[in-house]
Amino acid sequence: MWKTSWRTASLAWRGLVWLLIIGLVCPWPLLRAEEMTPQKEKELGRRFHLKVAATGAIIDDPIINKYYKAITGRIIRAAGLGPGQCSFYILRSDGINAFAVPGGFVYMHTETINSLENEGELAAIIGHEVAHLTARHFARRVEGAAGASLTAIASMLAGALLASRGGSTAALGQALMFGGTGATIQSMLANSREDEAEADAKGRQYMIKAGYDARDMYGAFKIMSQKTYQISPDIPTYLNTHPALASRLAITFKDYENAPSPAPDLRYLAFRDRVLAFSGEPRRIQTIMTGRLNQNKNDASALHALGLLAVRQQNLGEADKLMSQALALSPGNPEYLADLGDLSLKRRKPQEAKNYYEKAGQDHRQAVLGLARACELLNDKKRAAALYDRAVNMETETYPEALELAGRFFGNNGQKSKGHFYLAKYFADIGNLDQAIFHYGEVVKLAEAGNYKNMAMRETRLLKEIKEAK
Repeated sequence: MWKTSWRTASLAWRGLVWLLIIGLVCPWPLLRAEEMTPQKEKELGRRFHLKVAATGAIIDDPIINKYYKAITGRIIRAAGLGPGQCSFYILRSDGINAFAVPGGFVYMHTETINSLENEGELAAIIGHEVAHLTARHFARRVEGAAGASLTAIASMLAGALLASRGGSTAALGQALMFGGTGATIQSMLANSREDEAEADAKGRQYMIKAGYDARDMYGAFKIMSQKTYQISPDIPTYLNTHPALASRLAITFKDYENAPSPAPDLRYLAFRDRVLAFSGEPRRIQTIMTGRLNQNKNDASALHALGLLAVRQQNLGEADKLMSQALALSPGNPEYLADLGDLSLKRRKPQEAKNYYEKAGQDHRQAVLGLARACELLNDKKRAAALYDRAVNMETETYPEALELAGRFFGNNGQKSKGHFYLAKYFADIGNLDQAIFHYGEVVKLAEAGNYKNMAMRETRLLKEIKEAK
């Protein structure tokens, strides 16, 4: 787990905190050392992820996620893992952090992305977190603390999140980690320095095998080390500096200290601009992007980021002006075209939106979904139906916004079973299990009424899994 600081708590993370605390009142069975199987790890990770998803903190932007997926895909292939063994998410947060949860769930904070300089540095952190998973550090610590319950383990995860925030939440976090289970939890964390060293070494191997330069791990560590002055005094010692970043820099990566700086990574910087525009504090975005435009009035990425900020602030006319200027500087940019299409829909101009989406191309998931919406508004329901299905299914990762819009479209246009199915998947993805159970139940009823036995059996199984998760 990387950690240097947390700033003011976001509303979404406050929600996560309370959901985690509420979840802890349900007693889970004690685990003997041999019982912490990969299946149990997956179960624990899934329960944790449902609580994270319910906060709305996960970034659901197909452009951001596609770029991020390309990096994570290279790392997991280098680690010898299959595509379904790890799930990667970006969380809106102004604290620098990345962490892996048992079962293959890896989370990256937006501020971490905003603090790095190139793709290789981000790959270094991803590789480090994947190494924690492949080494099964969590399971190994549990094995040294036989008798720990899943409740205590969940308390540790929740407590680490809380304590690392500092301020008024820190005491509660410390209580969750140490109240009644102090010896057990501390024993599970006792080898954290050894784990970090192993994750450094394995993560470095992964990133090199994936085609990245090992000096980028030095660059990432150096940036993290420079941020340690922000650490709250309430952070537990074993989390402080994640740990011993300074010594790890000196020992493990000293060969890279005098290496020349890499050339600017323009693709990463554009990705970083988008992440900041979607998640950053408005005044900060305005200051950064305006400063860049004062140096270079033709900085298309800065103009587009300000346009995205204007959309967030509901200043749609200004957004259109800024984003059109960015497109003029970068003609044919599919991301800019797709965003302008979304803006045109917000401005209630579906034909204009349709034109932008068609120029963006049919391999662009955001544009495909937008085109479906535009066709629906223009009463071309046959094309809209095909496009909604494509937007949902064109990539393996789920796209909650597409699931929701497609579900409502099909439900309102005579295909209730498909509508309920997509909505069930949507609500499951965002952690709203009550609604997921309702919609899966409706699919089962419709399948049984239509005598579709295979469908009824499949959806009954999914319904059972969701109920068990709840």
